Amino acid sequence: MPAVDKNLLKRLSVLYVEDDESVRNELVSLLSNFFQNVFSAKDGQEGLEVYKKRKNDIDVIIADINMPNLTGIEMVKKIRETDKDISILFATAYSDNEFLSEAIKLKVFEYITKPIDIRKLMSVLNELALTKYQDFLITQQTKELKKYKDIMYNNNIVIRTDSDFKIKQVNELFSDITGFDKDELIGKDIDVTRHPETDKRIYENIKKVVPVDKKFEDRIKNLKKDGTYYISNTTVVAVLSDTGEFIGSLMIQKDETQEAIKRREVQSHLIKDKGEIFIKGKEASAELQHEINRLLYEIENLKKEVKTAKADKDKFVYTVEKYRVENKKISQEYKKLKKETDSIEEKHNLVKKVNKENADLKIENKMLTKKIENIESEHEKECKQIKVNFEVEIDDLEQELSELKEKLENVENAESISQKLSYWKEKAKAEAKKVDRLEKELLNIAPKDVLVRIFGSS
Repeated sequence: MPAVDKNLLKRLSVLYVEDDESVRNELVSLLSNFFQNVFSAKDGQEGLEVYKKRKNDIDVIIADINMPNLTGIEMVKKIRETDKDISILFATAYSDNEFLSEAIKLKVFEYITKPIDIRKLMSVLNELALTKYQDFLITQQTKELKKYKDIMYNNNIVIRTDSDFKIKQVNELFSDITGFDKDELIGKDIDVTRHPETDKRIYENIKKVVPVDKKFEDRIKNLKKDGTYYISNTTVVAVLSDTGEFIGSLMIQKDETQEAIKRREVQSHLIKDKGEIFIKGKEASAELQHEINRLLYEIENLKKEVKTAKADKDKFVYTVEKYRVENKKISQEYKKLKKETDSIEEKHNLVKKVNKENADLKIENKMLTKKIENIESEHEKECKQIKVNFEVEIDDLEQELSELKEKLENVENAESISQKLSYWKEKAKAEAKKVDRLEKELLNIAPKDVLVRIFGSS
C-alpha cells in the first residue's frame, strides 16, 4: 500500500454508500483503521438520510453509482442542493460510462473503478486529505493575518499607495490624528503631509529603496491639517503582486508626539531644576540628586517604552510579510492541485472513447468470423460438387472406353481398330490431365479442413 499520512486521514470522517453488504463491510473495516469516523449506508436513500443527520461530521462521501432506491448520482444531486463543497468519490464500473458526464457536472473529486483497488483508493484519499489540510491552513493563516492586520490598523497610522506612491487608502487613525478626511488625500503624493522642517530627501529615499523590496525606517515630523505637527516612527514596505511585481507601498506610522513632548519637558525640567539647584547650593544637593535620579529613571522608562513599541511594530511588519509569502506559496500549490483535478473530465472522456472503440472492434470481429464461416461452407459445397462431377465424368469415360473395347473386338480391320484405339487413349489422357488440373486448383483454393472432409486424412 502506498505511503499515507495517518495524521491527515485521522482529521476526516467518511460516509461509504454501497448496496453489496460483503463489499461494504470489508471496506468499512479497512477504512476504520485510518479515519476518525466511518459511517455506512446500504443504498442512496439511506446514504442521504445518514448525511442529513451527520452532515456536520462528514468530510468525504464514497458511493457506488448503481444502487436501489436512489442511485449514487441521484443521491449526490440532492446533497449538492445544500452542500456545494463536500468531497465525493464514485466507485464505478465500465458499464457506468453513461453516468460520467453527469457526475462531472456534480464536481466529483475522483472515480475508482470497481472492483475497488485499495492502493488506488488510499492514494486518492491521502491526496484529498492533503488538499483539505492545505485549505485549512490557508483559512487559519488568513484569520491570523487578519488579526495581526486589525491590530496594526487599530494601533498605527496606515497609508497605502500605488506604484507611483500616490495615496490610495488611509485608516481611521490617520484621520483622527491628522484631521484630514479619509478620502481627502486620495491621489495625492505620499509627501503631502511632509512638515517644512522634514528633509525632502527622506521621501526621495523612500521612493528609491522601497520598489526594490527594501524596508525604509526613520523618525519623521509630519504636518496636520490645522498646521500643527505630529512625530512618527515610520516604516515603509513594498506591496508585491503574486508574480513578485511592485504594485505599491504600505506606510506604517506610530505616533510618538507625546513621547517627544515628554522628553522635551523632561529636558526642560532638568535644565530648570539644575539652575535652581545650582542657586540653592550645596544645602539642596541631596534633594537635587534624588530629583535627578527620579527624572533619569523616568527617561529610562520612556526609552524602554519607545524600544518596546518599536519592537512590537517590527514584529507586526515581519509577521505580515511572513504570512503574505506563505499564503502566496500555499495559494499556488492549491491552484496547481485544482488544475490537476480539472483534468479528470478530459481523462474520463478519453476512457469513454476507448471503450466505444473496443465495442466497435468486437462487433466487427464477430461479423468477420461469421463471414469466414460462410465462405468455408460455400467452398465445402463447391468442392463436393466438383468431386461428384469428376466422378460422374470418369464413370462415363470408363463406360465409353469399355464400349469401344467391345466394338474393337468385333472389328475385322486391325489398322482401323488401332487408330481408333489410339484416338480414345489420347482423349482419355487429356481428360485425365484435366482432372489433375482441376484437383490442383481445388487444393490451392480450398481450406485445409474442407480438403480433409473431401479427400480424407491422406
